[in-house]
Amino acid sequence: MRTLFTPRWLALLGAVVAVCVAFVWLGLWQLSVAQHSAIEELQAQRDALVEKPLDEVMAPHSAFPQDGAGHPVRVEGQYDGARQFLVPDRVLDGQRGFWVVTPLVVDGGAVVPVLRGFVMDPAEADVPPADAVTVHGELAPGESPYLGEDTLPEGQQGTIDLSLLANLWPEPLYNGFIFSTAEEPPVTSTALAHVPPPQLTAGDVDWRNLGYALQWWVFAAFAVFMYLKLLHDAARGRGAGGADTGGGADTGGAADTGGARTGPPPTVSSAPAPADERIESHHV
Repeated sequence: MRTLFTPRWLALLGAVVAVCVAFVWLGLWQLSVAQHSAIEELQAQRDALVEKPLDEVMAPHSAFPQDGAGHPVRVEGQYDGARQFLVPDRVLDGQRGFWVVTPLVVDGGAVVPVLRGFVMDPAEADVPPADAVTVHGELAPGESPYLGEDTLPEGQQGTIDLSLLANLWPEPLYNGFIFSTAEEPPVTSTALAHVPPPQLTAGDVDWRNLGYALQWWVFAAFAVFMYLKLLHDAARGRGAGGADTGGGADTGGAADTGGARTGPPPTVSSAPAPADERIESHHV
């Protein structure tokens, strides 16, 4: 830890932090560009769509088209106010209320649910006349089934569940509903607030910009990794240097001691050397 708090390493830490902040910000910027590009592409595709008769976009009892969400359509028929229902717990401009959904019986006899508007009080939901009307709007897929535990009052349904409506309405049913944007002639009361079609959301992103974002974040992670590795190596080198210095002194001392004789001094015997025993020859 002493190595970390030296001026050199503190300065390097500040530089690494600044680099990481910059890289993370650049990655977030690239991610927003990726999402914005996807939304712009979706918006361009939607703007290129031309309003078509409903039968040219989808048919009753057929699967909802892959590009059908938000497609502008028009359809002629008569509202069936007797089967109108309200969808509770919907929010518009911060106000909680009800969607007003009315089946439209088209000229061929099939039925398509039409979201005509929004009310805060169920009593404000008018029942349209059974006159011929042309509805302009945008297509939307059906909603998930209602999973609430509370039993709803009569005339209300938790969601626009087309599987439930298919069991309630005997006519052929379009597998979608319409966000009404206009009527010719207008038959809906002005007490109903207009419900705008859903806003565009990017279900996908621009993969190239997403790759750039990931690249910046990898750079930031690599900078942190290199800083920690260099700091670890420097701390180990400092510890090893101290150990070598202490060991060298001991070795030197051992060498000096080993140079002198540490055993007992040699002794010289004072006893006389044994006489040279020689056998003289005797002459006879």
